Amino acid sequence: MKKFLYYILNFFSHNMENKIIQICKAKKKLVIFDVGCFKGVFSRKILNLLDDKKYIFHLFDINKNTRKYIPDLISIKNIFYNEIALSNKEGKAIYNFNRFFESSGSSLSKLYRNDNMWVTSRKLILKIFFQNTKDYTQYKVRTTTLDNFVKRNNIKFIDILKVDIDGSEYDFLKGAKNTFKKNKVKVILIEINAKKNNFYKKEQNIIKFFNNKNYSLIKQHINHSVSFFSNAKSGDYLFVKNAS
Repeated sequence: MKKFLYYILNFFSHNMENKIIQICKAKKKLVIFDVGCFKGVFSRKILNLLDDKKYIFHLFDINKNTRKYIPDLISIKNIFYNEIALSNKEGKAIYNFNRFFESSGSSLSKLYRNDNMWVTSRKLILKIFFQNTKDYTQYKVRTTTLDNFVKRNNIKFIDILKVDIDGSEYDFLKGAKNTFKKNKVKVILIEINAKKNNFYKKEQNIIKFFNNKNYSLIKQHINHSVSFFSNAKSGDYLFVKNAS
């Protein structure tokens, strides 16, 4: 049943992968970062659109179950999985793991965990389908920054950077300032998550951050399902580096 629910969520999600590949069509080799990869849905979609292009994928997630969800992906040459969080510092952090529905609200942020309306309504839906409704749990995870990862691995350029980390966007961006400042990223797809009463401010702050780094917002989509019976709001935002 949970596989069916994941399928429904993915079916109604807004597809930006075709647009991203169009933007990158002139490149013969792509470097792709999938931050918050979970079951690898985004990476699989991109992989299926690459045709004869060469590629390197770097996948990131701190869900301890992710590795068993993506053995097909990480068995492919030039696809690398990193069980580490990209945040604002090098070290350790507490991960809030959603045991009743892993794909939603599992994050370093407590945004969804602390949203009683969101938790209660999602558990009720799962109970209707006789599914697990265990509470959140926490465990320690390793963290680094995008800046440090890029430097440590001698990565010259990132063509596609997708970020889906359920509320930890500010910390990610704090740890990525040098990478953006040095023009090392072409396309960014980032999901913005916040409380409804703070969403507009966070959205505008992130748009301003990228505008100041010479990026243009070319597409956006509000994920309406997140706002139903919750105090949260979420949207996907596609930014592209302007030509020099």
